Amino acid sequence: MTDEITLYDLASNRPNPRGWSSNTLKARFALQLKGIPFKTVWVEFPDIESVCKSLGAPPTSVWPDGQPMYTLPVIKDPGTNTVLADSWAIAKYLDATYTARPPLIPEGTDGLQAAFSDAATRIAMMPMSQAFLPLIPNLLNPSSIPYYRFRREQMLGLKLEDFCPLEKRPEVLDTAKKGFSVVAGWYAKSGKEYLMGEKPCFADLSLGAFLAGTKQIFGEQSDEWKLIKTWDDGRWARLLKSIESLSVAE
Repeated sequence: MTDEITLYDLASNRPNPRGWSSNTLKARFALQLKGIPFKTVWVEFPDIESVCKSLGAPPTSVWPDGQPMYTLPVIKDPGTNTVLADSWAIAKYLDATYTARPPLIPEGTDGLQAAFSDAATRIAMMPMSQAFLPLIPNLLNPSSIPYYRFRREQMLGLKLEDFCPLEKRPEVLDTAKKGFSVVAGWYAKSGKEYLMGEKPCFADLSLGAFLAGTKQIFGEQSDEWKLIKTWDDGRWARLLKSIESLSVAE
């Protein structure tokens, strides 16, 4: 298809990759949930900046040294001659351009969904990220590992292995569990499977993407993922399964 959207995603050393980064998985799930055909271009970490510049995708932040930070996901839609970075901006664009499926960010809910995502990130996802961040190099191809280590250690101010030593992982996971239990309480108030009722919104998709990435990074058969699946009476395993079942194959 000449007008097929291209999703630029982070490469990994896994066979039959489907994405492992929660940020790029948000865009992947958004495309899938909207039923929009797309193809993937896998990008190594050292090539992100050059790929983004070649596409005309703007930086999304700055590095500690003040240099512009180019990040994925990026989509290119030849049908509208559009190039976008950032998963939120991508979701907004897909809602505005492809209206055949219910919106991911219904009109008037931008602030509420952004507030939910920010709160869930601070109390639940950030502690979990601390536990798995040192494991990410295990997913990467050799060309990406030195770059990833340098940039992350530059941001953290310490080596990856010192960010969450193995002996601290149970304590960090317990903190994450408490945070996820708070988020579970927010879901319980909706009385439905999803945050806003019967259909998933971007906040559900974002949390599902984080869980999908967590499963990939720890490993589906890992003790950590088996434990996480039991939290809050299995709510998070059910949410991830539901989000994935609503997706269509690329």
